[in-house]
Amino acid sequence: MHGKKVKCLILALCAAVLVGCGDKEAVHTSAEASGAEAELSEDGEDEAETGQEEASDENEGAEPAPDTSFMAPVEMDETLKNQLAEELLQENEMDISVVESAPVTKGCSFTLPEAFSESEDIEGMYVTRRYPIDASTIYYVALGRDVALQLMTEETFKAQAEENFRKEYGEEIEVTIDSFESIRIDGCPAFRILCHYEVGDTQITQLEYAINADKSYVITYSQTSDYDRMEEYEASAETIHLEF
Repeated sequence: MHGKKVKCLILALCAAVLVGCGDKEAVHTSAEASGAEAELSEDGEDEAETGQEEASDENEGAEPAPDTSFMAPVEMDETLKNQLAEELLQENEMDISVVESAPVTKGCSFTLPEAFSESEDIEGMYVTRRYPIDASTIYYVALGRDVALQLMTEETFKAQAEENFRKEYGEEIEVTIDSFESIRIDGCPAFRILCHYEVGDTQITQLEYAINADKSYVITYSQTSDYDRMEEYEASAETIHLEF
């Protein structure tokens, strides 16, 4: 498989952990009509106009209904978003320590396997010296605080990953979750996710760690079926630490 496409697919799945747990900030109404509903024939237009005139006569003097057809998306601020996430965590008896006492972190560190160095193309991406022949990658990203990350489940991760593939590449790619664990790293809640998926005749396996503190830290180790670096990845993952 072409190395560039492998890299793009890996990034698409990495994004699942960041958007698959309810972090969308815009709420859209369902008032917008579909194209099929909006298109009318000339006869249909005449009938619609006649119906509107009759309705106008019947409703004369009545208070007009608000026009919601062009309602703008409602932006959800960070405080409200975190409040709703906290309520859901409590209702589902999930870990709320990230809400109550998230420590202040300066960053996250881990030891790279010997064969890896920083990519020249993508910030936070590390590739092998033989890339793209050896398409193994390590991707690291640090984002702002996201209480909603703690709501992530095996089901939401899988669904969001597959949706990412559909939207970005128009492909139906099934993601298989091999293990999904809630763990702690340096006292902070985290997830360890092992999964794999097939694109063409290539199987890609990913080991992902997502740490939820005052910031969100995600480290994703990826390999294709041509190279087995899982032992190296596991050794690197054991060195993951938060910096306070």
